[in-house]
Amino acid sequence: MKKIISDILNEYQIPLSNYERITSKTTRVSCNNGKCFIIKESDENINEKYKFLSYQHIGNVLYPIKNENGYYISRHNGKAYSLFPFQEDNKLIDEIKMQKLEDELSMLHMNTYYKKELSPITSRKKFEEIYEYLKYKFNLIEAFVRTVEEGIYDEYSILILKNYHYILNSKKVIERLNKKLIEDVKSKKSVNYSFIHNNPKLTHLIINDYQNYLISIDKSKIGIPSLDMVKFYIETEDIDIDRKEIINEYFSRYNDSFYFDYFCFFVMLYYIKSITIIEKDFVSSQSFVYASKALKTFMEMFNLN
Repeated sequence: MKKIISDILNEYQIPLSNYERITSKTTRVSCNNGKCFIIKESDENINEKYKFLSYQHIGNVLYPIKNENGYYISRHNGKAYSLFPFQEDNKLIDEIKMQKLEDELSMLHMNTYYKKELSPITSRKKFEEIYEYLKYKFNLIEAFVRTVEEGIYDEYSILILKNYHYILNSKKVIERLNKKLIEDVKSKKSVNYSFIHNNPKLTHLIINDYQNYLISIDKSKIGIPSLDMVKFYIETEDIDIDRKEIINEYFSRYNDSFYFDYFCFFVMLYYIKSITIIEKDFVSSQSFVYASKALKTFMEMFNLN
């Protein structure tokens, strides 16, 4: 590992003093001049993503340092690496950092968007494939519940049957949302496509005295900005804050219900997919209860019933 780090730093004319592995893909490097850097194993396509953001003059993303060849990545042994200036992160409470994360995501979306018509060919096919999966999963859940009803009742049976009606309610909501989204696709609605982070977490936001930076954009892509809010909602579900207000404030920026419908559909898809059905045991019952209660909370929070 030391040789890889030395070889990478040579492309930046930076002498190595010491290094410390932080994760399996991230290393903190100290240099003789007292400066610190982060070396991260990156995706091969990350150079093009940073070039796109640079051309758009996006300032709230932490950019890697360009090497002597002008690239944001260096390749060694078939892998790509990026070198970042080390940034101190002010330790804020999760509730405040959550609000700031939404602010930075919103800024990213609004500063990179362009209008594009939904495609009746590609977009409709995508929704139809997802909906076919959902029908299969609902049928699987229904069959599972029937075996529970017909079997001997125990503590697992009670948990599953007590919460099943939330799954049935979610099925009706998902059907309604799918119908609306398909209509939007059929009408070739023009919507915003943006550069989306695609993996927003509190740990992927650095806040210091000078600037807030989004980091870890390896999974980023161009897509419907609502997708970032889907993952934002799910990733922050354990934080004691009014998520409804934050989410509603975000979608109030759009004068079109499409973005909120898209958000709701994919949040509910996530929870339905998370249900693990093996047999009537602890794993299945806990998975069932978690998803059903999460769906109940979500539908009540946004008045979807």
